[in-house]
Amino acid sequence: MAKTYSELEAWGIFAGALIIGVVLTSVFWAFITIPEEVKKIEKEIKNASEAVSIEAPDDFIIFCRKVDGTADWDNFGFRQCIVDDSSEKNLIVMNLLCKKFNLSLSYGSFGVKCEGKA
Repeated sequence: MAKTYSELEAWGIFAGALIIGVVLTSVFWAFITIPEEVKKIEKEIKNASEAVSIEAPDDFIIFCRKVDGTADWDNFGFRQCIVDDSSEKNLIVMNLLCKKFNLSLSYGSFGVKCEGKA
């Protein structure tokens, strides 16, 4: 048997359907009109979250350890080797290290240091 609605119930159903229609249409248009910048940012975030392989500069670290130095490096090309003793022998050896890896040489109270971006 068919149910009859009062006038107030009919207006309530109409208003509810209208609100649901507006909301669904807004969500649909927002979804299909995503700006290209947002898509690029999402793609960059996805690429950045992938595994990054960090390779140690083995030849630099080995050379620095042979001269009893402390090697420091990062994945952006920064290299640093510090030897505490600033004797003439260490200056000559560190000068070779600096030239080999195209780094700058400095010395002082901290010892002898080769650093820079390789």
